[in-house]
Amino acid sequence: MTAALAVDNSVIINQVTVLFLLMMIGFYTTKRGILTAAIIEGFSSFLLNVSLPFMVITAFHMEFSRDMLRDAGLVFLISTALHLSTLLGSRFLFRRYPPDRQKILRLVMIFSNCGFMGFPILDSIYGKAGVFFGSIYVVVFNIFFWTAGVALFTGVKDIRAIKTALKNPGILAVGVGLPIFIFSLPIPSPVYTTLDMVGSMTTPLAMIIVGSLLANLKLKEVFAEPSVYYATLLRLIILPILTMGIMRLLGFGGLVLQVMVTTMAMPAATTTVILAEMYGDDGGNPEYASRIVFISTILSMITIPAMILLVQALA
Repeated sequence: MTAALAVDNSVIINQVTVLFLLMMIGFYTTKRGILTAAIIEGFSSFLLNVSLPFMVITAFHMEFSRDMLRDAGLVFLISTALHLSTLLGSRFLFRRYPPDRQKILRLVMIFSNCGFMGFPILDSIYGKAGVFFGSIYVVVFNIFFWTAGVALFTGVKDIRAIKTALKNPGILAVGVGLPIFIFSLPIPSPVYTTLDMVGSMTTPLAMIIVGSLLANLKLKEVFAEPSVYYATLLRLIILPILTMGIMRLLGFGGLVLQVMVTTMAMPAATTTVILAEMYGDDGGNPEYASRIVFISTILSMITIPAMILLVQALA
């Protein structure tokens, strides 16, 4: 396996603090009316379609290594296994809840915020190698999200959903970056600099958007539902610890272990709210989804550093 990265504890805490402060900027500027819903919608579109794919492409611009390629394959297989196991496990864990909440709770357990928050944190802590492996996880995420995730609401398994997933800009960026990595294709300096500069906008944009989303929620309603805490406990603590334990028992270590655990430690995916909104007529509950996204995102500022420090000690 790839050798573990020794990261000073203060670096982890400082980086997560920076992300939290960026989130608070989004929260404050939205409360003051500086950022409007239209602006945030534009920011989100730019991030998903431009800056995040650019970050992924630059992460693949590195010297070819058989070990890295092998580990990328392992990340793909592990990511698939994690999504399958949470998809099946969530079916039993939330049986006692009403159908509208059960669907949201299952989505929260299966899908982490591996894009909006995952990439900034992986980049901050592990650098481009972290983004490289994280982008492989996101490929699996998107395939499952737009197929199994949609099927949770509609009950329909449509081949067109797979085509939609494969057209996701993040997956297309991997399709561009992988040949660059495998064949050591050079990127002209002005082009790489442009990709790198725009890609570096992903972190501040992502956290400002998350902060803005949190600013639009009513706090009294957010903290009133016990199931929100149950889902948050599973998402932020139980799942990353289980992932860590099973991977260690299977002999995995190094950067692969660290990236997988860090990605699993992310809060509920913000796209959960989007999917619940899209399929409201099929039992979606966007308000309930927003509560879980809010609570898990806030608490993740404490749990993410803890999980990273723990996996650092084990890796």
